[in-house]
Amino acid sequence: MNFRTIIGITAVVGGIAAGVAGEKTFVSLRNFKDQELKSAGFELRRPATIHITGLGGGGNQGWSYKSDRMYAYGWIIDATTRRPVWEMSVRNTQRSRNDRSFDGDVSLEPGRYEAYFAATTFAYHTTFTHFNVNVDHRQKPLFGPAKGNNGRHFFSWITDWWSDDITDEWNVRAGGWGMDLSADESTARSISSFRPPFTDPAIVFAATKLGDDAYVQQEFSLSAPTTVIVRAIGEGMQGAECVDCGWIVNTQTRERVWSASWDDAEPAGGGRKNLTTESDVRLDPGTYAVYAITDDSHSNADWNDAPPFDPYNWGITIAIPDEKERRAFSLAAPKAEEPVIVRITRVKDNESRSEGFTLKQDAKVHIYAFGERDNTSRSMADYATIIDAKTRDRVWTMDVDRTSHAGGAAKNRYVDEVIALPRGNYIVNYVTDDSHAYEDWNDNPPFDKENYGITITASGGWNTAGLVSKYVEEKDKSIIAQLIRMRDDEDRSNRFTLDRTTRIRVYAIGEGQGRDMYDYGWIEDARTRTVVWEMTYGMTFHAGGGRKNRMVNTSIVLDKGDYVLRFRSDDSHSYADWNVDPPDDREYWGITLYRDVTPEPPQPPTPPEAGVPVPPQPGKRPH
Repeated sequence: MNFRTIIGITAVVGGIAAGVAGEKTFVSLRNFKDQELKSAGFELRRPATIHITGLGGGGNQGWSYKSDRMYAYGWIIDATTRRPVWEMSVRNTQRSRNDRSFDGDVSLEPGRYEAYFAATTFAYHTTFTHFNVNVDHRQKPLFGPAKGNNGRHFFSWITDWWSDDITDEWNVRAGGWGMDLSADESTARSISSFRPPFTDPAIVFAATKLGDDAYVQQEFSLSAPTTVIVRAIGEGMQGAECVDCGWIVNTQTRERVWSASWDDAEPAGGGRKNLTTESDVRLDPGTYAVYAITDDSHSNADWNDAPPFDPYNWGITIAIPDEKERRAFSLAAPKAEEPVIVRITRVKDNESRSEGFTLKQDAKVHIYAFGERDNTSRSMADYATIIDAKTRDRVWTMDVDRTSHAGGAAKNRYVDEVIALPRGNYIVNYVTDDSHAYEDWNDNPPFDKENYGITITASGGWNTAGLVSKYVEEKDKSIIAQLIRMRDDEDRSNRFTLDRTTRIRVYAIGEGQGRDMYDYGWIEDARTRTVVWEMTYGMTFHAGGGRKNRMVNTSIVLDKGDYVLRFRSDDSHSYADWNVDPPDDREYWGITLYRDVTPEPPQPPTPPEAGVPVPPQPGKRPH
């Protein structure tokens, strides 16, 4: 879009330069005492020269401060491309007392345009005082003229310490800020108006004009392969995870097919944290869900920095340029919730919760879990695990690498995936540390805080009746001896007898650090007191939670005879009194011996001795 600007100086009347004789004003955006953003849309049917007069704030300079940014200013965007064609800046304005004024012409081609003016923050400077204040108009019922008013306002926290001068200056200056667009009378009569934002007919879905703490989820279906253009405007930093952003998932696989990555984002205008990204995505027929989230500040509810050039499209839009492909798109009605298998949610600080379930056939399950990443490492502080109730093997863990940012604080993580589980009994564990959990967040919470924890459902909505039941852990008949839930300073034993040589599976969890074990188990010959097996650091691996949680899960062979199972713990970090995060399978802190029923692998046939005839094989003729 080509445009030119000619700056001329005229008399200032009421804060904004007076128009030229013979011109007619067709857009007027004025008075920002009570509103931080105003807009107007207009359509030009032929090339036109638009006369713009405006008064705004910014570019303050003094011997102890300097700024090259505007905090009250106007701009114009092309309504079709959503790109700026003109912006009021320090470079193209003149100082007008404490403000800056623009008076010039802009040449525009035929098309639709949107004019905006924003006054979202206020900079107040004296020789020794410098304030940059967010002007939050949501406090409107509480603010007003500071003098003679018992109410409070958005400058109250400053005037409590200083004076009412800041409020008085705001009321005077904000009342004069604004922007007028005019043209000669013949051109002005041909200009039509519309209410921004202009909606492109190719847009099939929009989650825009989002406010604070927004969470939007919408499913849609495609009946044929389709190319969609996804555009997002949000808050973040290039190369970092998004703050206000979105994504699209395949509802069958829960695979993300698009995310608003800020790695390749462009500046969206206004504040430096405003970013935009646009992607062409080819999607197969199927059902998808689009998500959009925002945090607790800087949105259409209240901009705490300059808004982007296209503020009303803060959020996500999906467009399908091809009209034929557009017919393959349809919004899906909300589906019934998938049948719940396990739900452990609204988990608070220092909680440890478990629930078991039984699958009577192989099945795919949908895992939806929220937790907290440890700020000092690539591990989880609040997280879930699933273990096989019989083998105690970990079958799923909420590892950092399988999580995505959950909105709010960077440490909020979540999992949304489908996994396959064989028939069997399972135990779901969820643990939190001592901070940042449901109803006690020490930073911004995740976008779906009510589901903080883990929910497991039947993927695709399969009928759980008769196929899923609650699992109540019972003593395993294959257990030979067991010492579990060991506490501090315990030394316990359990005598057992083997009536024949037996393969045994040893499952033990204890504390180890620096190549030494502090809570550990061993097996003695009951007659000689000789140690026949011992849990050493070298044979263990991480058991989840704190790094010193160690476990072993191995098989040994013991001869017929009498034995003693032993476990000893030191004076700290044990069952129900952990000084770091507990292991995933905390209930089994100790040692358990199982009769190993793993079948022996098939042995290759013994080759016949020389000269001995080979008997005929079944189904084969002898040679």
